[in-house]
Amino acid sequence: MRKWITVAVAAVLVGVPSATAMAKGAGDGELRESLDALVRAGVTGAVVRVDDGQRVRTVASGVASLESRRPVGGADSFRIASVTKSFVSTVMLQLVGEGRVRLSDSVERWLPGVVPGGRGITVRQLLNHTSGLYDYSEDQGWLAIAMADPSRSWAARELVAAATAHPPVSEPGAQWKYNNTNYILAGLIAETVAKRPLARLVAERITGPLRLRDTFLATDPRVGPNHIHGYLRSPEGEYTDTTSWSPTMQGAAGAMVSTPADVSRFYRALLSGELLDQRQLQEMLTTVRVEERHGGYGLGIYYIDTQCGRVWGHAGDFPGHHTIAYQDRSGRRSAVLEVATDVDQEPGSLFDNTVTTMVCQMMGKRH
Repeated sequence: MRKWITVAVAAVLVGVPSATAMAKGAGDGELRESLDALVRAGVTGAVVRVDDGQRVRTVASGVASLESRRPVGGADSFRIASVTKSFVSTVMLQLVGEGRVRLSDSVERWLPGVVPGGRGITVRQLLNHTSGLYDYSEDQGWLAIAMADPSRSWAARELVAAATAHPPVSEPGAQWKYNNTNYILAGLIAETVAKRPLARLVAERITGPLRLRDTFLATDPRVGPNHIHGYLRSPEGEYTDTTSWSPTMQGAAGAMVSTPADVSRFYRALLSGELLDQRQLQEMLTTVRVEERHGGYGLGIYYIDTQCGRVWGHAGDFPGHHTIAYQDRSGRRSAVLEVATDVDQEPGSLFDNTVTTMVCQMMGKRH
């Protein structure tokens, strides 16, 4: 549920299959080592897909489910959480390109009376997280209810109400602060403009045209049989399966399900101009500086400067599900990591080292 980083601690899990590379070659060993280390540290399953522009390597480790013990497959689906924001922003920018909404439009223009002070907040500020609104996912009352009954379905306006029960954290445009409320509102605006449910908009405008058959905006917990389950691990070492938790906890901010190949295909289409015209793509890639991340946040996408070069994309966290999706600016090089089970993501952690390994291999560099 958190932003770019989720912090948790995992310990040893025995009896899970070791990593298997779907395409063998130089560099696969390092990827396998990274994933196997995560599994030894308590992760139930993990998969990484790296495309360096010349060939694709997919490596998986662990099991898709502790109950079935089925080994993780490289084409298994997964909850990609806040990577959803790139999809939602793409839909919004398509509507902008069609002249149906403007980035300068106020929230009040499309959702009258829903957000106090909505006349001073623009669509752009929702998409680049400068609205100044409170993040509903930080509301302790809402969290207590959501965790007490994680299968409960939430309407988008209920999430907004939890946020607007708090005063804004800043004036609109005054500062950048990652905030799931922004994308819940963006989803509502897209639905109001297009007069269609957001899940249908994503299907009609993105996943259908790109033939992303394993990607969808989930409106209930149902997933296919080839899905990687996510887990929370207690300090006592007990695992709680979060796969049946309602995706409506995140909705337009993070309810999508996808696969590594589909995520890579989406970003390649996005960054190459297949989904947006150049004017709207430039708007998306116009960023607000985020100093603590050594990068900048655009409209549903961000860049960071890594030791192996600048990458674009997004990360996503839903309890027990963690996704990193990075590309070069052209979209021809890509790396997607999916990790089930909450893990330590701080600098120097096993997770962080795995991300570094995949990014450098994607960029054709050693680290």
